[in-house]
Amino acid sequence: MILVIAACTTSKMPTAPTSAQSGMSVPLAHLGHGAATADTAAADNPNSAAHDDKGYIDGWFNGDDVQLYYTKSFFCDPLAPGAPVPCELGAPPDTAPRPGPIPTIYAIAAAPPIANLVDPATLACRAGTPCLNHPLMIDLSRIGGNPAAGPAAHNHILTSRGGGWFHTVNIRVFSLAAWNEIAAAKTLSKVRQLQGDPNVGTAGVISADTPTNIFFFIAGARPEQE
Repeated sequence: MILVIAACTTSKMPTAPTSAQSGMSVPLAHLGHGAATADTAAADNPNSAAHDDKGYIDGWFNGDDVQLYYTKSFFCDPLAPGAPVPCELGAPPDTAPRPGPIPTIYAIAAAPPIANLVDPATLACRAGTPCLNHPLMIDLSRIGGNPAAGPAAHNHILTSRGGGWFHTVNIRVFSLAAWNEIAAAKTLSKVRQLQGDPNVGTAGVISADTPTNIFFFIAGARPEQE
């Protein structure tokens, strides 16, 4: 999910990446599909922000619209050696970008059949449109999907403030009515209500919590600017 974003955009429309990101000039440590080498220091240190794009992407926090400040590219350590698409849904990571506990960011995806039906104003990133510091492809084969899926329509829910690395949990929404309820509430508690059991989900409405090996670096969040 990665074409042109101003460093501090205040647009309500889903954001796209900078021209540098569209060229995939990211450190190899981030393992983006088709990534090119940046400098050696950045490639060896996922906590380095060298050559990473900076900008805001929309999200939800405690019922409010917020803007999440992305300052580094994603981190995916492939779950299988030589994986052509190293970022995956359906399994937890083997390796994290840093030691110790890492907070969670929930990627709430508008899945088929509603991906092109949801109100674009409720999306942080549109379907098929690369998003700032996101992978261009994700392997969905562990959940029965495309092994090289393009960017999905989605928004983000944070449950804690603070900056740094966040581990992604994916939740897919299949019902337009359910998506609209989540977009109105802007809370994880509404997602949990619709899931019933987050380990199971509700068929035809919303998936269970799905582990990924994807990490995002978010330096902070601010209230959405009008």
